Amino acid sequence: MDATVVCIDQTKKSVQVEPRVAWVPRGTRPSVELSGQRDWTCLLGAITVLGDRFFSRFEEYVPADHAKHFILALCEKFQEDLIVVLDGASYFRASSVTDLTARDDLALVRLPAYSPELHPVEEYWRQLKDALGNRFFESLDELNTAIDTALGRLSIPDMSNYF
Repeated sequence: MDATVVCIDQTKKSVQVEPRVAWVPRGTRPSVELSGQRDWTCLLGAITVLGDRFFSRFEEYVPADHAKHFILALCEKFQEDLIVVLDGASYFRASSVTDLTARDDLALVRLPAYSPELHPVEEYWRQLKDALGNRFFESLDELNTAIDTALGRLSIPDMSNYF
């Protein structure tokens, strides 16, 4: 089978609605009410062995239907046989995704549980975390802008380390 290998994974980045750290005069003990509320964005990302990158963003957890449509979009993009490498996330184990194995042009390969070191997209997410650094984002728009900027600058993991 001559096929394109695509690795898919997700990550979630959040912004705190209010700051958690503040400078106050020494010797004072101010009281600040915090809601603990956060806004967040979820990224579903795919990397091919050839270095192609694809991302989809959600402001909710990734449901199985999103994962299914993402995989179908990759099938349409490549229009050739695909081997899709997935972790054991629940949305990848849902019937709407596993039913895709009935397609002749698609094979799903699952990584063993608790093995992020085997997943090349995890290296990409590590680079994204490093690029965002220890920064406070005041809004989801500011976070998304920083993510977009960082995604354009990240290097593709050396896939020969994985395959």
